[in-house]
Amino acid sequence: MAEEITKKQKDFADEYLETGNGTQAALKAYDTDNENTAAVLASNNIRKHKVQAYLEDKAEKAAIRVVELSEQDINLPVALGASKDVLDRAGYKPIEKQEIKLEDKSQMGYERAKQIVGIREGSDRGDLPA
Repeated sequence: MAEEITKKQKDFADEYLETGNGTQAALKAYDTDNENTAAVLASNNIRKHKVQAYLEDKAEKAAIRVVELSEQDINLPVALGASKDVLDRAGYKPIEKQEIKLEDKSQMGYERAKQIVGIREGSDRGDLPA
């Protein structure tokens, strides 16, 4: 890293990765008991480029670990789950649900979209098959 992260910023980032809560991380890393002050500190820290770089570095390492675990024959669900949590907290959460719209004919053929939602042949309304 070109810019060095401070000890408090590192402590904040590590705690943030651990808990997923910026305010709680700031309460532990900084000299404050005030939750409003901690929330402001957390918000400011998350926006700092060197803190983001630190989180991204951790996320990259977690992504490598996820790939390594997925390629192993043994079952390591705890380590895999922890690595996924790190990725999530660093802003790399995978898409959980995707919506398919009939209007979006550019991504999927209209005929295939009709099959997915069950539109009857010759119907313009989108009735479900009987």
